[in-house]
Amino acid sequence: MTRVLVTGGDGFVGEHLIAHLLEEGREVTASTLALPPRRDTLTSNQASAVDWKLADVLDPAALFRVLAAVRPEEIYHLAGFSSGARAREEPEAAMRINAGGTVNLLQAVLDARADFPDLDPRVLVMGSGASYGQSAAGAGGLSEDMPLQPQSAYGLSKACQELVAHSYRRSSELRVLVARAFHLIGPGQRTDFVVPSLCEQVAGIAAGRLEPVLQVGNTGVERDFLDVRDGVRAFRIMLELDEPSPAYNVCSGRATPVRQILEWILDEAGVEPAIETDPSRVREGELDRVTGDPAKLVQASGFEPRRDIETTVRETYRWTTGMAP
Repeated sequence: MTRVLVTGGDGFVGEHLIAHLLEEGREVTASTLALPPRRDTLTSNQASAVDWKLADVLDPAALFRVLAAVRPEEIYHLAGFSSGARAREEPEAAMRINAGGTVNLLQAVLDARADFPDLDPRVLVMGSGASYGQSAAGAGGLSEDMPLQPQSAYGLSKACQELVAHSYRRSSELRVLVARAFHLIGPGQRTDFVVPSLCEQVAGIAAGRLEPVLQVGNTGVERDFLDVRDGVRAFRIMLELDEPSPAYNVCSGRATPVRQILEWILDEAGVEPAIETDPSRVREGELDRVTGDPAKLVQASGFEPRRDIETTVRETYRWTTGMAP
């Protein structure tokens, strides 16, 4: 049975990845900042099947202890600063956690290898399509050969994180690759992201807890949304490739307007509130359209999304209201 370590295992993506890895028959260890771990989408049986370890990516000694105890064959590095909104408020923390935390993890792998020479895990670092930044201006689908030109604090932290991964790959011969994930959505996502934020507001209106006025940002923008369950399946497929490239886009290749996302949510809720633009939700310099090109991963592995985005949005709304998807 393949031994797997997932950092940040009780996060939104981490929980869905753990569920997928358990289905695939992996022996899963996951790091968390607190015990017991938070559980949103994992069932109690799934959570109890995981060996949970306390480890902060800012604590190299804790990472070393976990690696020495587990000696994983695969590592999925998901722990990090995932919110663009929070990164705008705390840019230094985003950089320290995303880039610095990745340095700590990869250096811990090298240090553990000194004691355990057979330790040679494949490591997936969860990057972001936000690293492309200005490269998306006037472009079609973003491909992996386009330059990283981040224009946000979050994008900068993820681009630096990726540079760390590539540096260790070249200088230390670690088997590291980067998943440039675009907008992963689905049940369990925090409400500081656009889709669950809209779902939470609409659910409050439908239940009568909020006035029938929906506050939105720029709903005209188009983004590349992918169901998180397709995303984590792509991660696992990437680590199974015989000769993987340094980086792959994890995306749908299709742009969906946020306005369309909102229409699906309102239809699912059966409400027609007034819609007002909240200036605080509109980001200055926001690009109208951002989409990735998944061709490289498709050609390497045959990966294709299995889940329809409309269905994902409706499931996310029902999860927000406490209904089973």
